Amino acid sequence: MTLIKKIWEKRVVKFALIGFIGIPINLIALKFFFTVFALTGLRGSWLTIAAQVCSFEVGTIINFVLNQFITYRDQMPTTFNAWIVKSIKAQAANMSAFLVANLISLFFSIVVHIDPYVANTLGIIINFVYKFLVSDRFVFRVKPVEAIEDATAVVPSEEIPSHCQATPTNS
Repeated sequence: MTLIKKIWEKRVVKFALIGFIGIPINLIALKFFFTVFALTGLRGSWLTIAAQVCSFEVGTIINFVLNQFITYRDQMPTTFNAWIVKSIKAQAANMSAFLVANLISLFFSIVVHIDPYVANTLGIIINFVYKFLVSDRFVFRVKPVEAIEDATAVVPSEEIPSHCQATPTNS
């Protein structure tokens, strides 16, 4: 196996590359929303807030879909409800990661008195680690019970091995 293939098989590498792809997508969306909202007469801080929120959402949705199909394709949702649940989890993870990055950046720049650009970079790096761990453990992982429920929606129970079938508990 080549070194490049071994590196590519690491989820964190795929996750990082998709995150980097998200940067220009976000910037293009930001420009688009600045233009569209400016045409509606929106100005100043409201224009900036609206454009940033919308571009953040575009980036979040595209990154979620790309990560699902590339990074976590082995854990693909099989029902519409499973897609909705995962997308809501992705929204929560992205919002919390955004908050974490900004709080860390503010902490380093205001409390520790590090240059704001260095503090922002530290925030981004810590944000990446945080976002990968939360996404890997919370957003994309399927709980065994959910996996069984998804499987029974697709595969009739007589085709599921007995050790994978949900068994009633005696309460």
